[in-house]
Amino acid sequence: MSYMNPLEGLRTVDSEIIALAEDEYAAAAETAGIEVREIHTAAEAAEASLLLDEVWNVDATGTNVFEPSLIIAFAHAGNYVSAAYSLDEPDVMIGVTIGFFGQPLGTVMHSHIAGVRHQNIGRGAGSAMKLHQRLWCLNLGLTEMTWTFDPLVARNAYFNFQRLGVRMIDYLEDFYGQMRDGVNSGQASDRMLVSWRLDQPGGISPATADGAFECLRADTHGEPLVCEVPKEATAVSLDIPSDIETLRGQDAALAGRWRLALRDSLTALIADGWVLDTCLKGGTYVLHHP
Repeated sequence: MSYMNPLEGLRTVDSEIIALAEDEYAAAAETAGIEVREIHTAAEAAEASLLLDEVWNVDATGTNVFEPSLIIAFAHAGNYVSAAYSLDEPDVMIGVTIGFFGQPLGTVMHSHIAGVRHQNIGRGAGSAMKLHQRLWCLNLGLTEMTWTFDPLVARNAYFNFQRLGVRMIDYLEDFYGQMRDGVNSGQASDRMLVSWRLDQPGGISPATADGAFECLRADTHGEPLVCEVPKEATAVSLDIPSDIETLRGQDAALAGRWRLALRDSLTALIADGWVLDTCLKGGTYVLHHP
């Protein structure tokens, strides 16, 4: 038995896969103490826009991360626009996720932005939001989700690779150009493009960097130290700061040097045929050479 898709032309996903996705979302939402709902109204869009501005700290810059009118347009056009609400306070919005259909049409959802209020980070809301988005996609026959993230943000890299089981598609240098929000202002907007297969089990087996050659690590002063990879190496590791966002506030120049060190090291390895396997907790990328 397969899910009967209400949108003509899109393929269907087996009902067992959808049922499993429903259970995974329900369990994650219960653990986080939230409910994720699609949003449609102008009032909801205005609240969502303000939440994203708060998460990206735009007060000092006078810009908007996502205009309310654009949120309404995305939702009205049938794209994915949702908000997470606390079960303790059902009217309190604590997170927002927005995605749009990508190429090839009928197959891919591109998740553009997702944010959770700072005081609600750590309760599992982000995971539940992602699983809700996955379920929404599967119900429409979409089996792949892509998104970009800052590869220097260790907690996001760990979540994407270890919890969800994404794979790297590309490294995009200064993808958005100069950004004006409080989180990214003054830094190059390098992004990693990843893909998540929605109709397969998430996550991967626990990994380690045991035996991997340390291609990038911090020296005794916290500076990035890049080492040439020996020809006999079969696995390499790239360490990044465990909290780049705090480092940016303390020493923006040092954070910028880490940006260039990771960019140069990772792109050179990928160009030489290395494959990115995962990112370990705390910020260690592990690659192998097929």
